[in-house]
Amino acid sequence: MKRHVALVSAISFALVLAVTSCGSGQQSSSARQQPSGTLHVRSCTVDNLPARCGTLFVPEDRLTGKGRTIPIRFVVLGAFGRHRLPDPIVDFAGGPGGSAVSDDIPLVSAELTGLIVSRDLVFIDQRGTGGSNGLRCPSPPPTLASRVKVRRSIEACLAGLRGKADLQFYTSKMAAEDVAQVLTALHYRKVNLFGASYGATEAQVFQRLFPARVRTMTLLSGSFLDIPMVERFPQASQQALDQLFARCASDRVCSVNFPHLAADWAKLLAAKWVNRATIDDGVHGILMSADTTAYLPLAIRSLLATQGHRAALDALERQMVNVGLTPGPGGQVAQPVIGYPIGCAEPWARATAPGITDPASYYYQDSVLSAQWWQYVCTLIPASRAASDYGPPRASHIPVLMINGTADPQDPPVNMAGARQIWPNSREAAEPGQSHSVDINAWTQCGAALVRTFVETASVKGLDTGCLAQVRLPSFAVSWGTGLSEPVPKGLARD
Repeated sequence: MKRHVALVSAISFALVLAVTSCGSGQQSSSARQQPSGTLHVRSCTVDNLPARCGTLFVPEDRLTGKGRTIPIRFVVLGAFGRHRLPDPIVDFAGGPGGSAVSDDIPLVSAELTGLIVSRDLVFIDQRGTGGSNGLRCPSPPPTLASRVKVRRSIEACLAGLRGKADLQFYTSKMAAEDVAQVLTALHYRKVNLFGASYGATEAQVFQRLFPARVRTMTLLSGSFLDIPMVERFPQASQQALDQLFARCASDRVCSVNFPHLAADWAKLLAAKWVNRATIDDGVHGILMSADTTAYLPLAIRSLLATQGHRAALDALERQMVNVGLTPGPGGQVAQPVIGYPIGCAEPWARATAPGITDPASYYYQDSVLSAQWWQYVCTLIPASRAASDYGPPRASHIPVLMINGTADPQDPPVNMAGARQIWPNSREAAEPGQSHSVDINAWTQCGAALVRTFVETASVKGLDTGCLAQVRLPSFAVSWGTGLSEPVPKGLARD
């Protein structure tokens, strides 16, 4: 769902793809419709781990229960310890559009390796993603330069979905109801919710609808349901960029190699050959991960050095591809479709141009244009009745752990501020200098143990979050000679 216009064609693709959405999984095969409630489960091996794989058929229209049924795909990684506990960990994928099965299993099973000893890990593809009637369409034009082309692209997408899906039923609320039905079919009662980015949003929707079924809730890089977080992107992104500049100035290696970083950035923004829309969106995307942020000073200097010359931009693009900063040509040709009904129907995801904050931010104008694009596109998407009772966070005494990076350009800690007024048994934890996505090495330094202790005790009392301040950030890159340890991050697919 992240899309924007080119800087200069040689590097536009690279920078835009640095902002692409959380992976969407695989398109589901066209399974024959079966009666609602039909459950299929089999033994399988997933990511070299023994598992149970299956599908549960549910009504697409949960308002009436009539009409088409769709398969909801799930995978259960069973606890392998001698003392298996009844409350599993339920993962909610990012996006909107990520596949819990295809995208999250390798990462989350590694993040929660200590918990799988005693608890099952449950991965359920959200309706419209992966193996749950996965829906994808070619990406539409990223600007309103030609509204006719945007309209034709959206109309062609909707026409291609006829007979397979009615988008008004592909919202977070109905997806949460699918999850509850799958958990019931698998004989799970109370569960521990685990979600990052949009997954943190979907976990809150589940908690709001089914509070009695939630034992604990862990939210990573998330925002409250009643926070118009998309309208706050410019402020959050500028703060993340300012933190980068300050960290570079205080870092011996970075300050020596990039002594005029802020000034170079200002020169780049002022250059006549620069397409601001793509530079701004590309930088926002690079700021989404601590790993990729480590390359940003080098990228700024390298871009400025090209002076817009095509041969130099071509060479720079090749360097960025070689280190793994961008996937190179041929990457994303289609995108998850569920971003449309969610982005158009749910308050947290909607954005209006007048509501965009912080005009002084480098990302302000780009966000305004994006909001205008969405306002137009949403006039073409069928209005969703399924989200009509979508509401704010539900007050609860369940234990909640929230972890946000202070340099997150989309979901900074302020978006979870005041949680204890709603969830008195909660803990807000901030990771200094961390971004939206944290690599597995950083996670194992602190986060994994925190979450394990939290879930095992079902309490935030005595939970020591001090280790978050000690987590090492990736070293700044000073040349294009070394690759990233992790791929470009997954994040919210809506800007």
